[in-house]
Amino acid sequence: MFYLKVQHFGQSICINGINQNKTEMINMKNITTKLLTLGISAVLITGCLTACKVNNSGKIKVDINGEEVLNTEIGIGTGSWKVAESMAVTEELKKYFDEAISKLDGYNHTPVLLLGTQVVAGTNYCFLCTSTIQANNAAKEMKLAYINVDPSGSANFIKDTVLKLPGVGEGGEKVGGWAYAESTEITADIKKVMEKATETLTGATYEPVAYIGSQVVAGTNHAILCKSTPSVAELNGATTYVLVYVYQDLQGNCEITETTDVVLSID
Repeated sequence: MFYLKVQHFGQSICINGINQNKTEMINMKNITTKLLTLGISAVLITGCLTACKVNNSGKIKVDINGEEVLNTEIGIGTGSWKVAESMAVTEELKKYFDEAISKLDGYNHTPVLLLGTQVVAGTNYCFLCTSTIQANNAAKEMKLAYINVDPSGSANFIKDTVLKLPGVGEGGEKVGGWAYAESTEITADIKKVMEKATETLTGATYEPVAYIGSQVVAGTNHAILCKSTPSVAELNGATTYVLVYVYQDLQGNCEITETTDVVLSID
């Protein structure tokens, strides 16, 4: 309107209007850029927070960078199995074990060592035990026996699995000369056997915890239950159980011939 009457002032007004429009456009552009930046930041933050969460399945953990966190516990289940630091069967554990096993018919189980625990609805326990059938001349077996002690303190049997040796059939009968040990004690002689056999071992350390069985050949084959721990820090591994087979020749030389993982699991 002013442009028609006063060209100079109209021009000035138009220029001012243009300048004002440019300013408004720049301001809008800045606001839009900030909103986009905030939106991207929100997505990134949400992503980071999500990456920090534990997978609902309980099987995979990731850190803030989305890298998988290695599990340092053994076993998969409702909770992870943990290797027992103290393997002694205390009076309290013996009471729980006996209560759970008393509900079985036909078997005699004697706990030897506590191997591990699992926190669930209460606590699951895994024991190494000797087992015989309640019959005359029944053969002895070595088993992993699992029990549960619920929050009220009641103990119940879950299952057992035979710790099999080569050449030992179902029921513990000997096939090929293998036999379960009369005692699971790690004697001074068995310690020496393991020390000789592991002199050149790299990558892991074996701690003998129970003597399982033997076979007389031209020398002796030994089966020894050990705790296995990676000796290389970068491996970030967990302590597990392994059944180590050692051949001892007639001259007393010892070597590891085979290893078998012993996994704690009620699955």
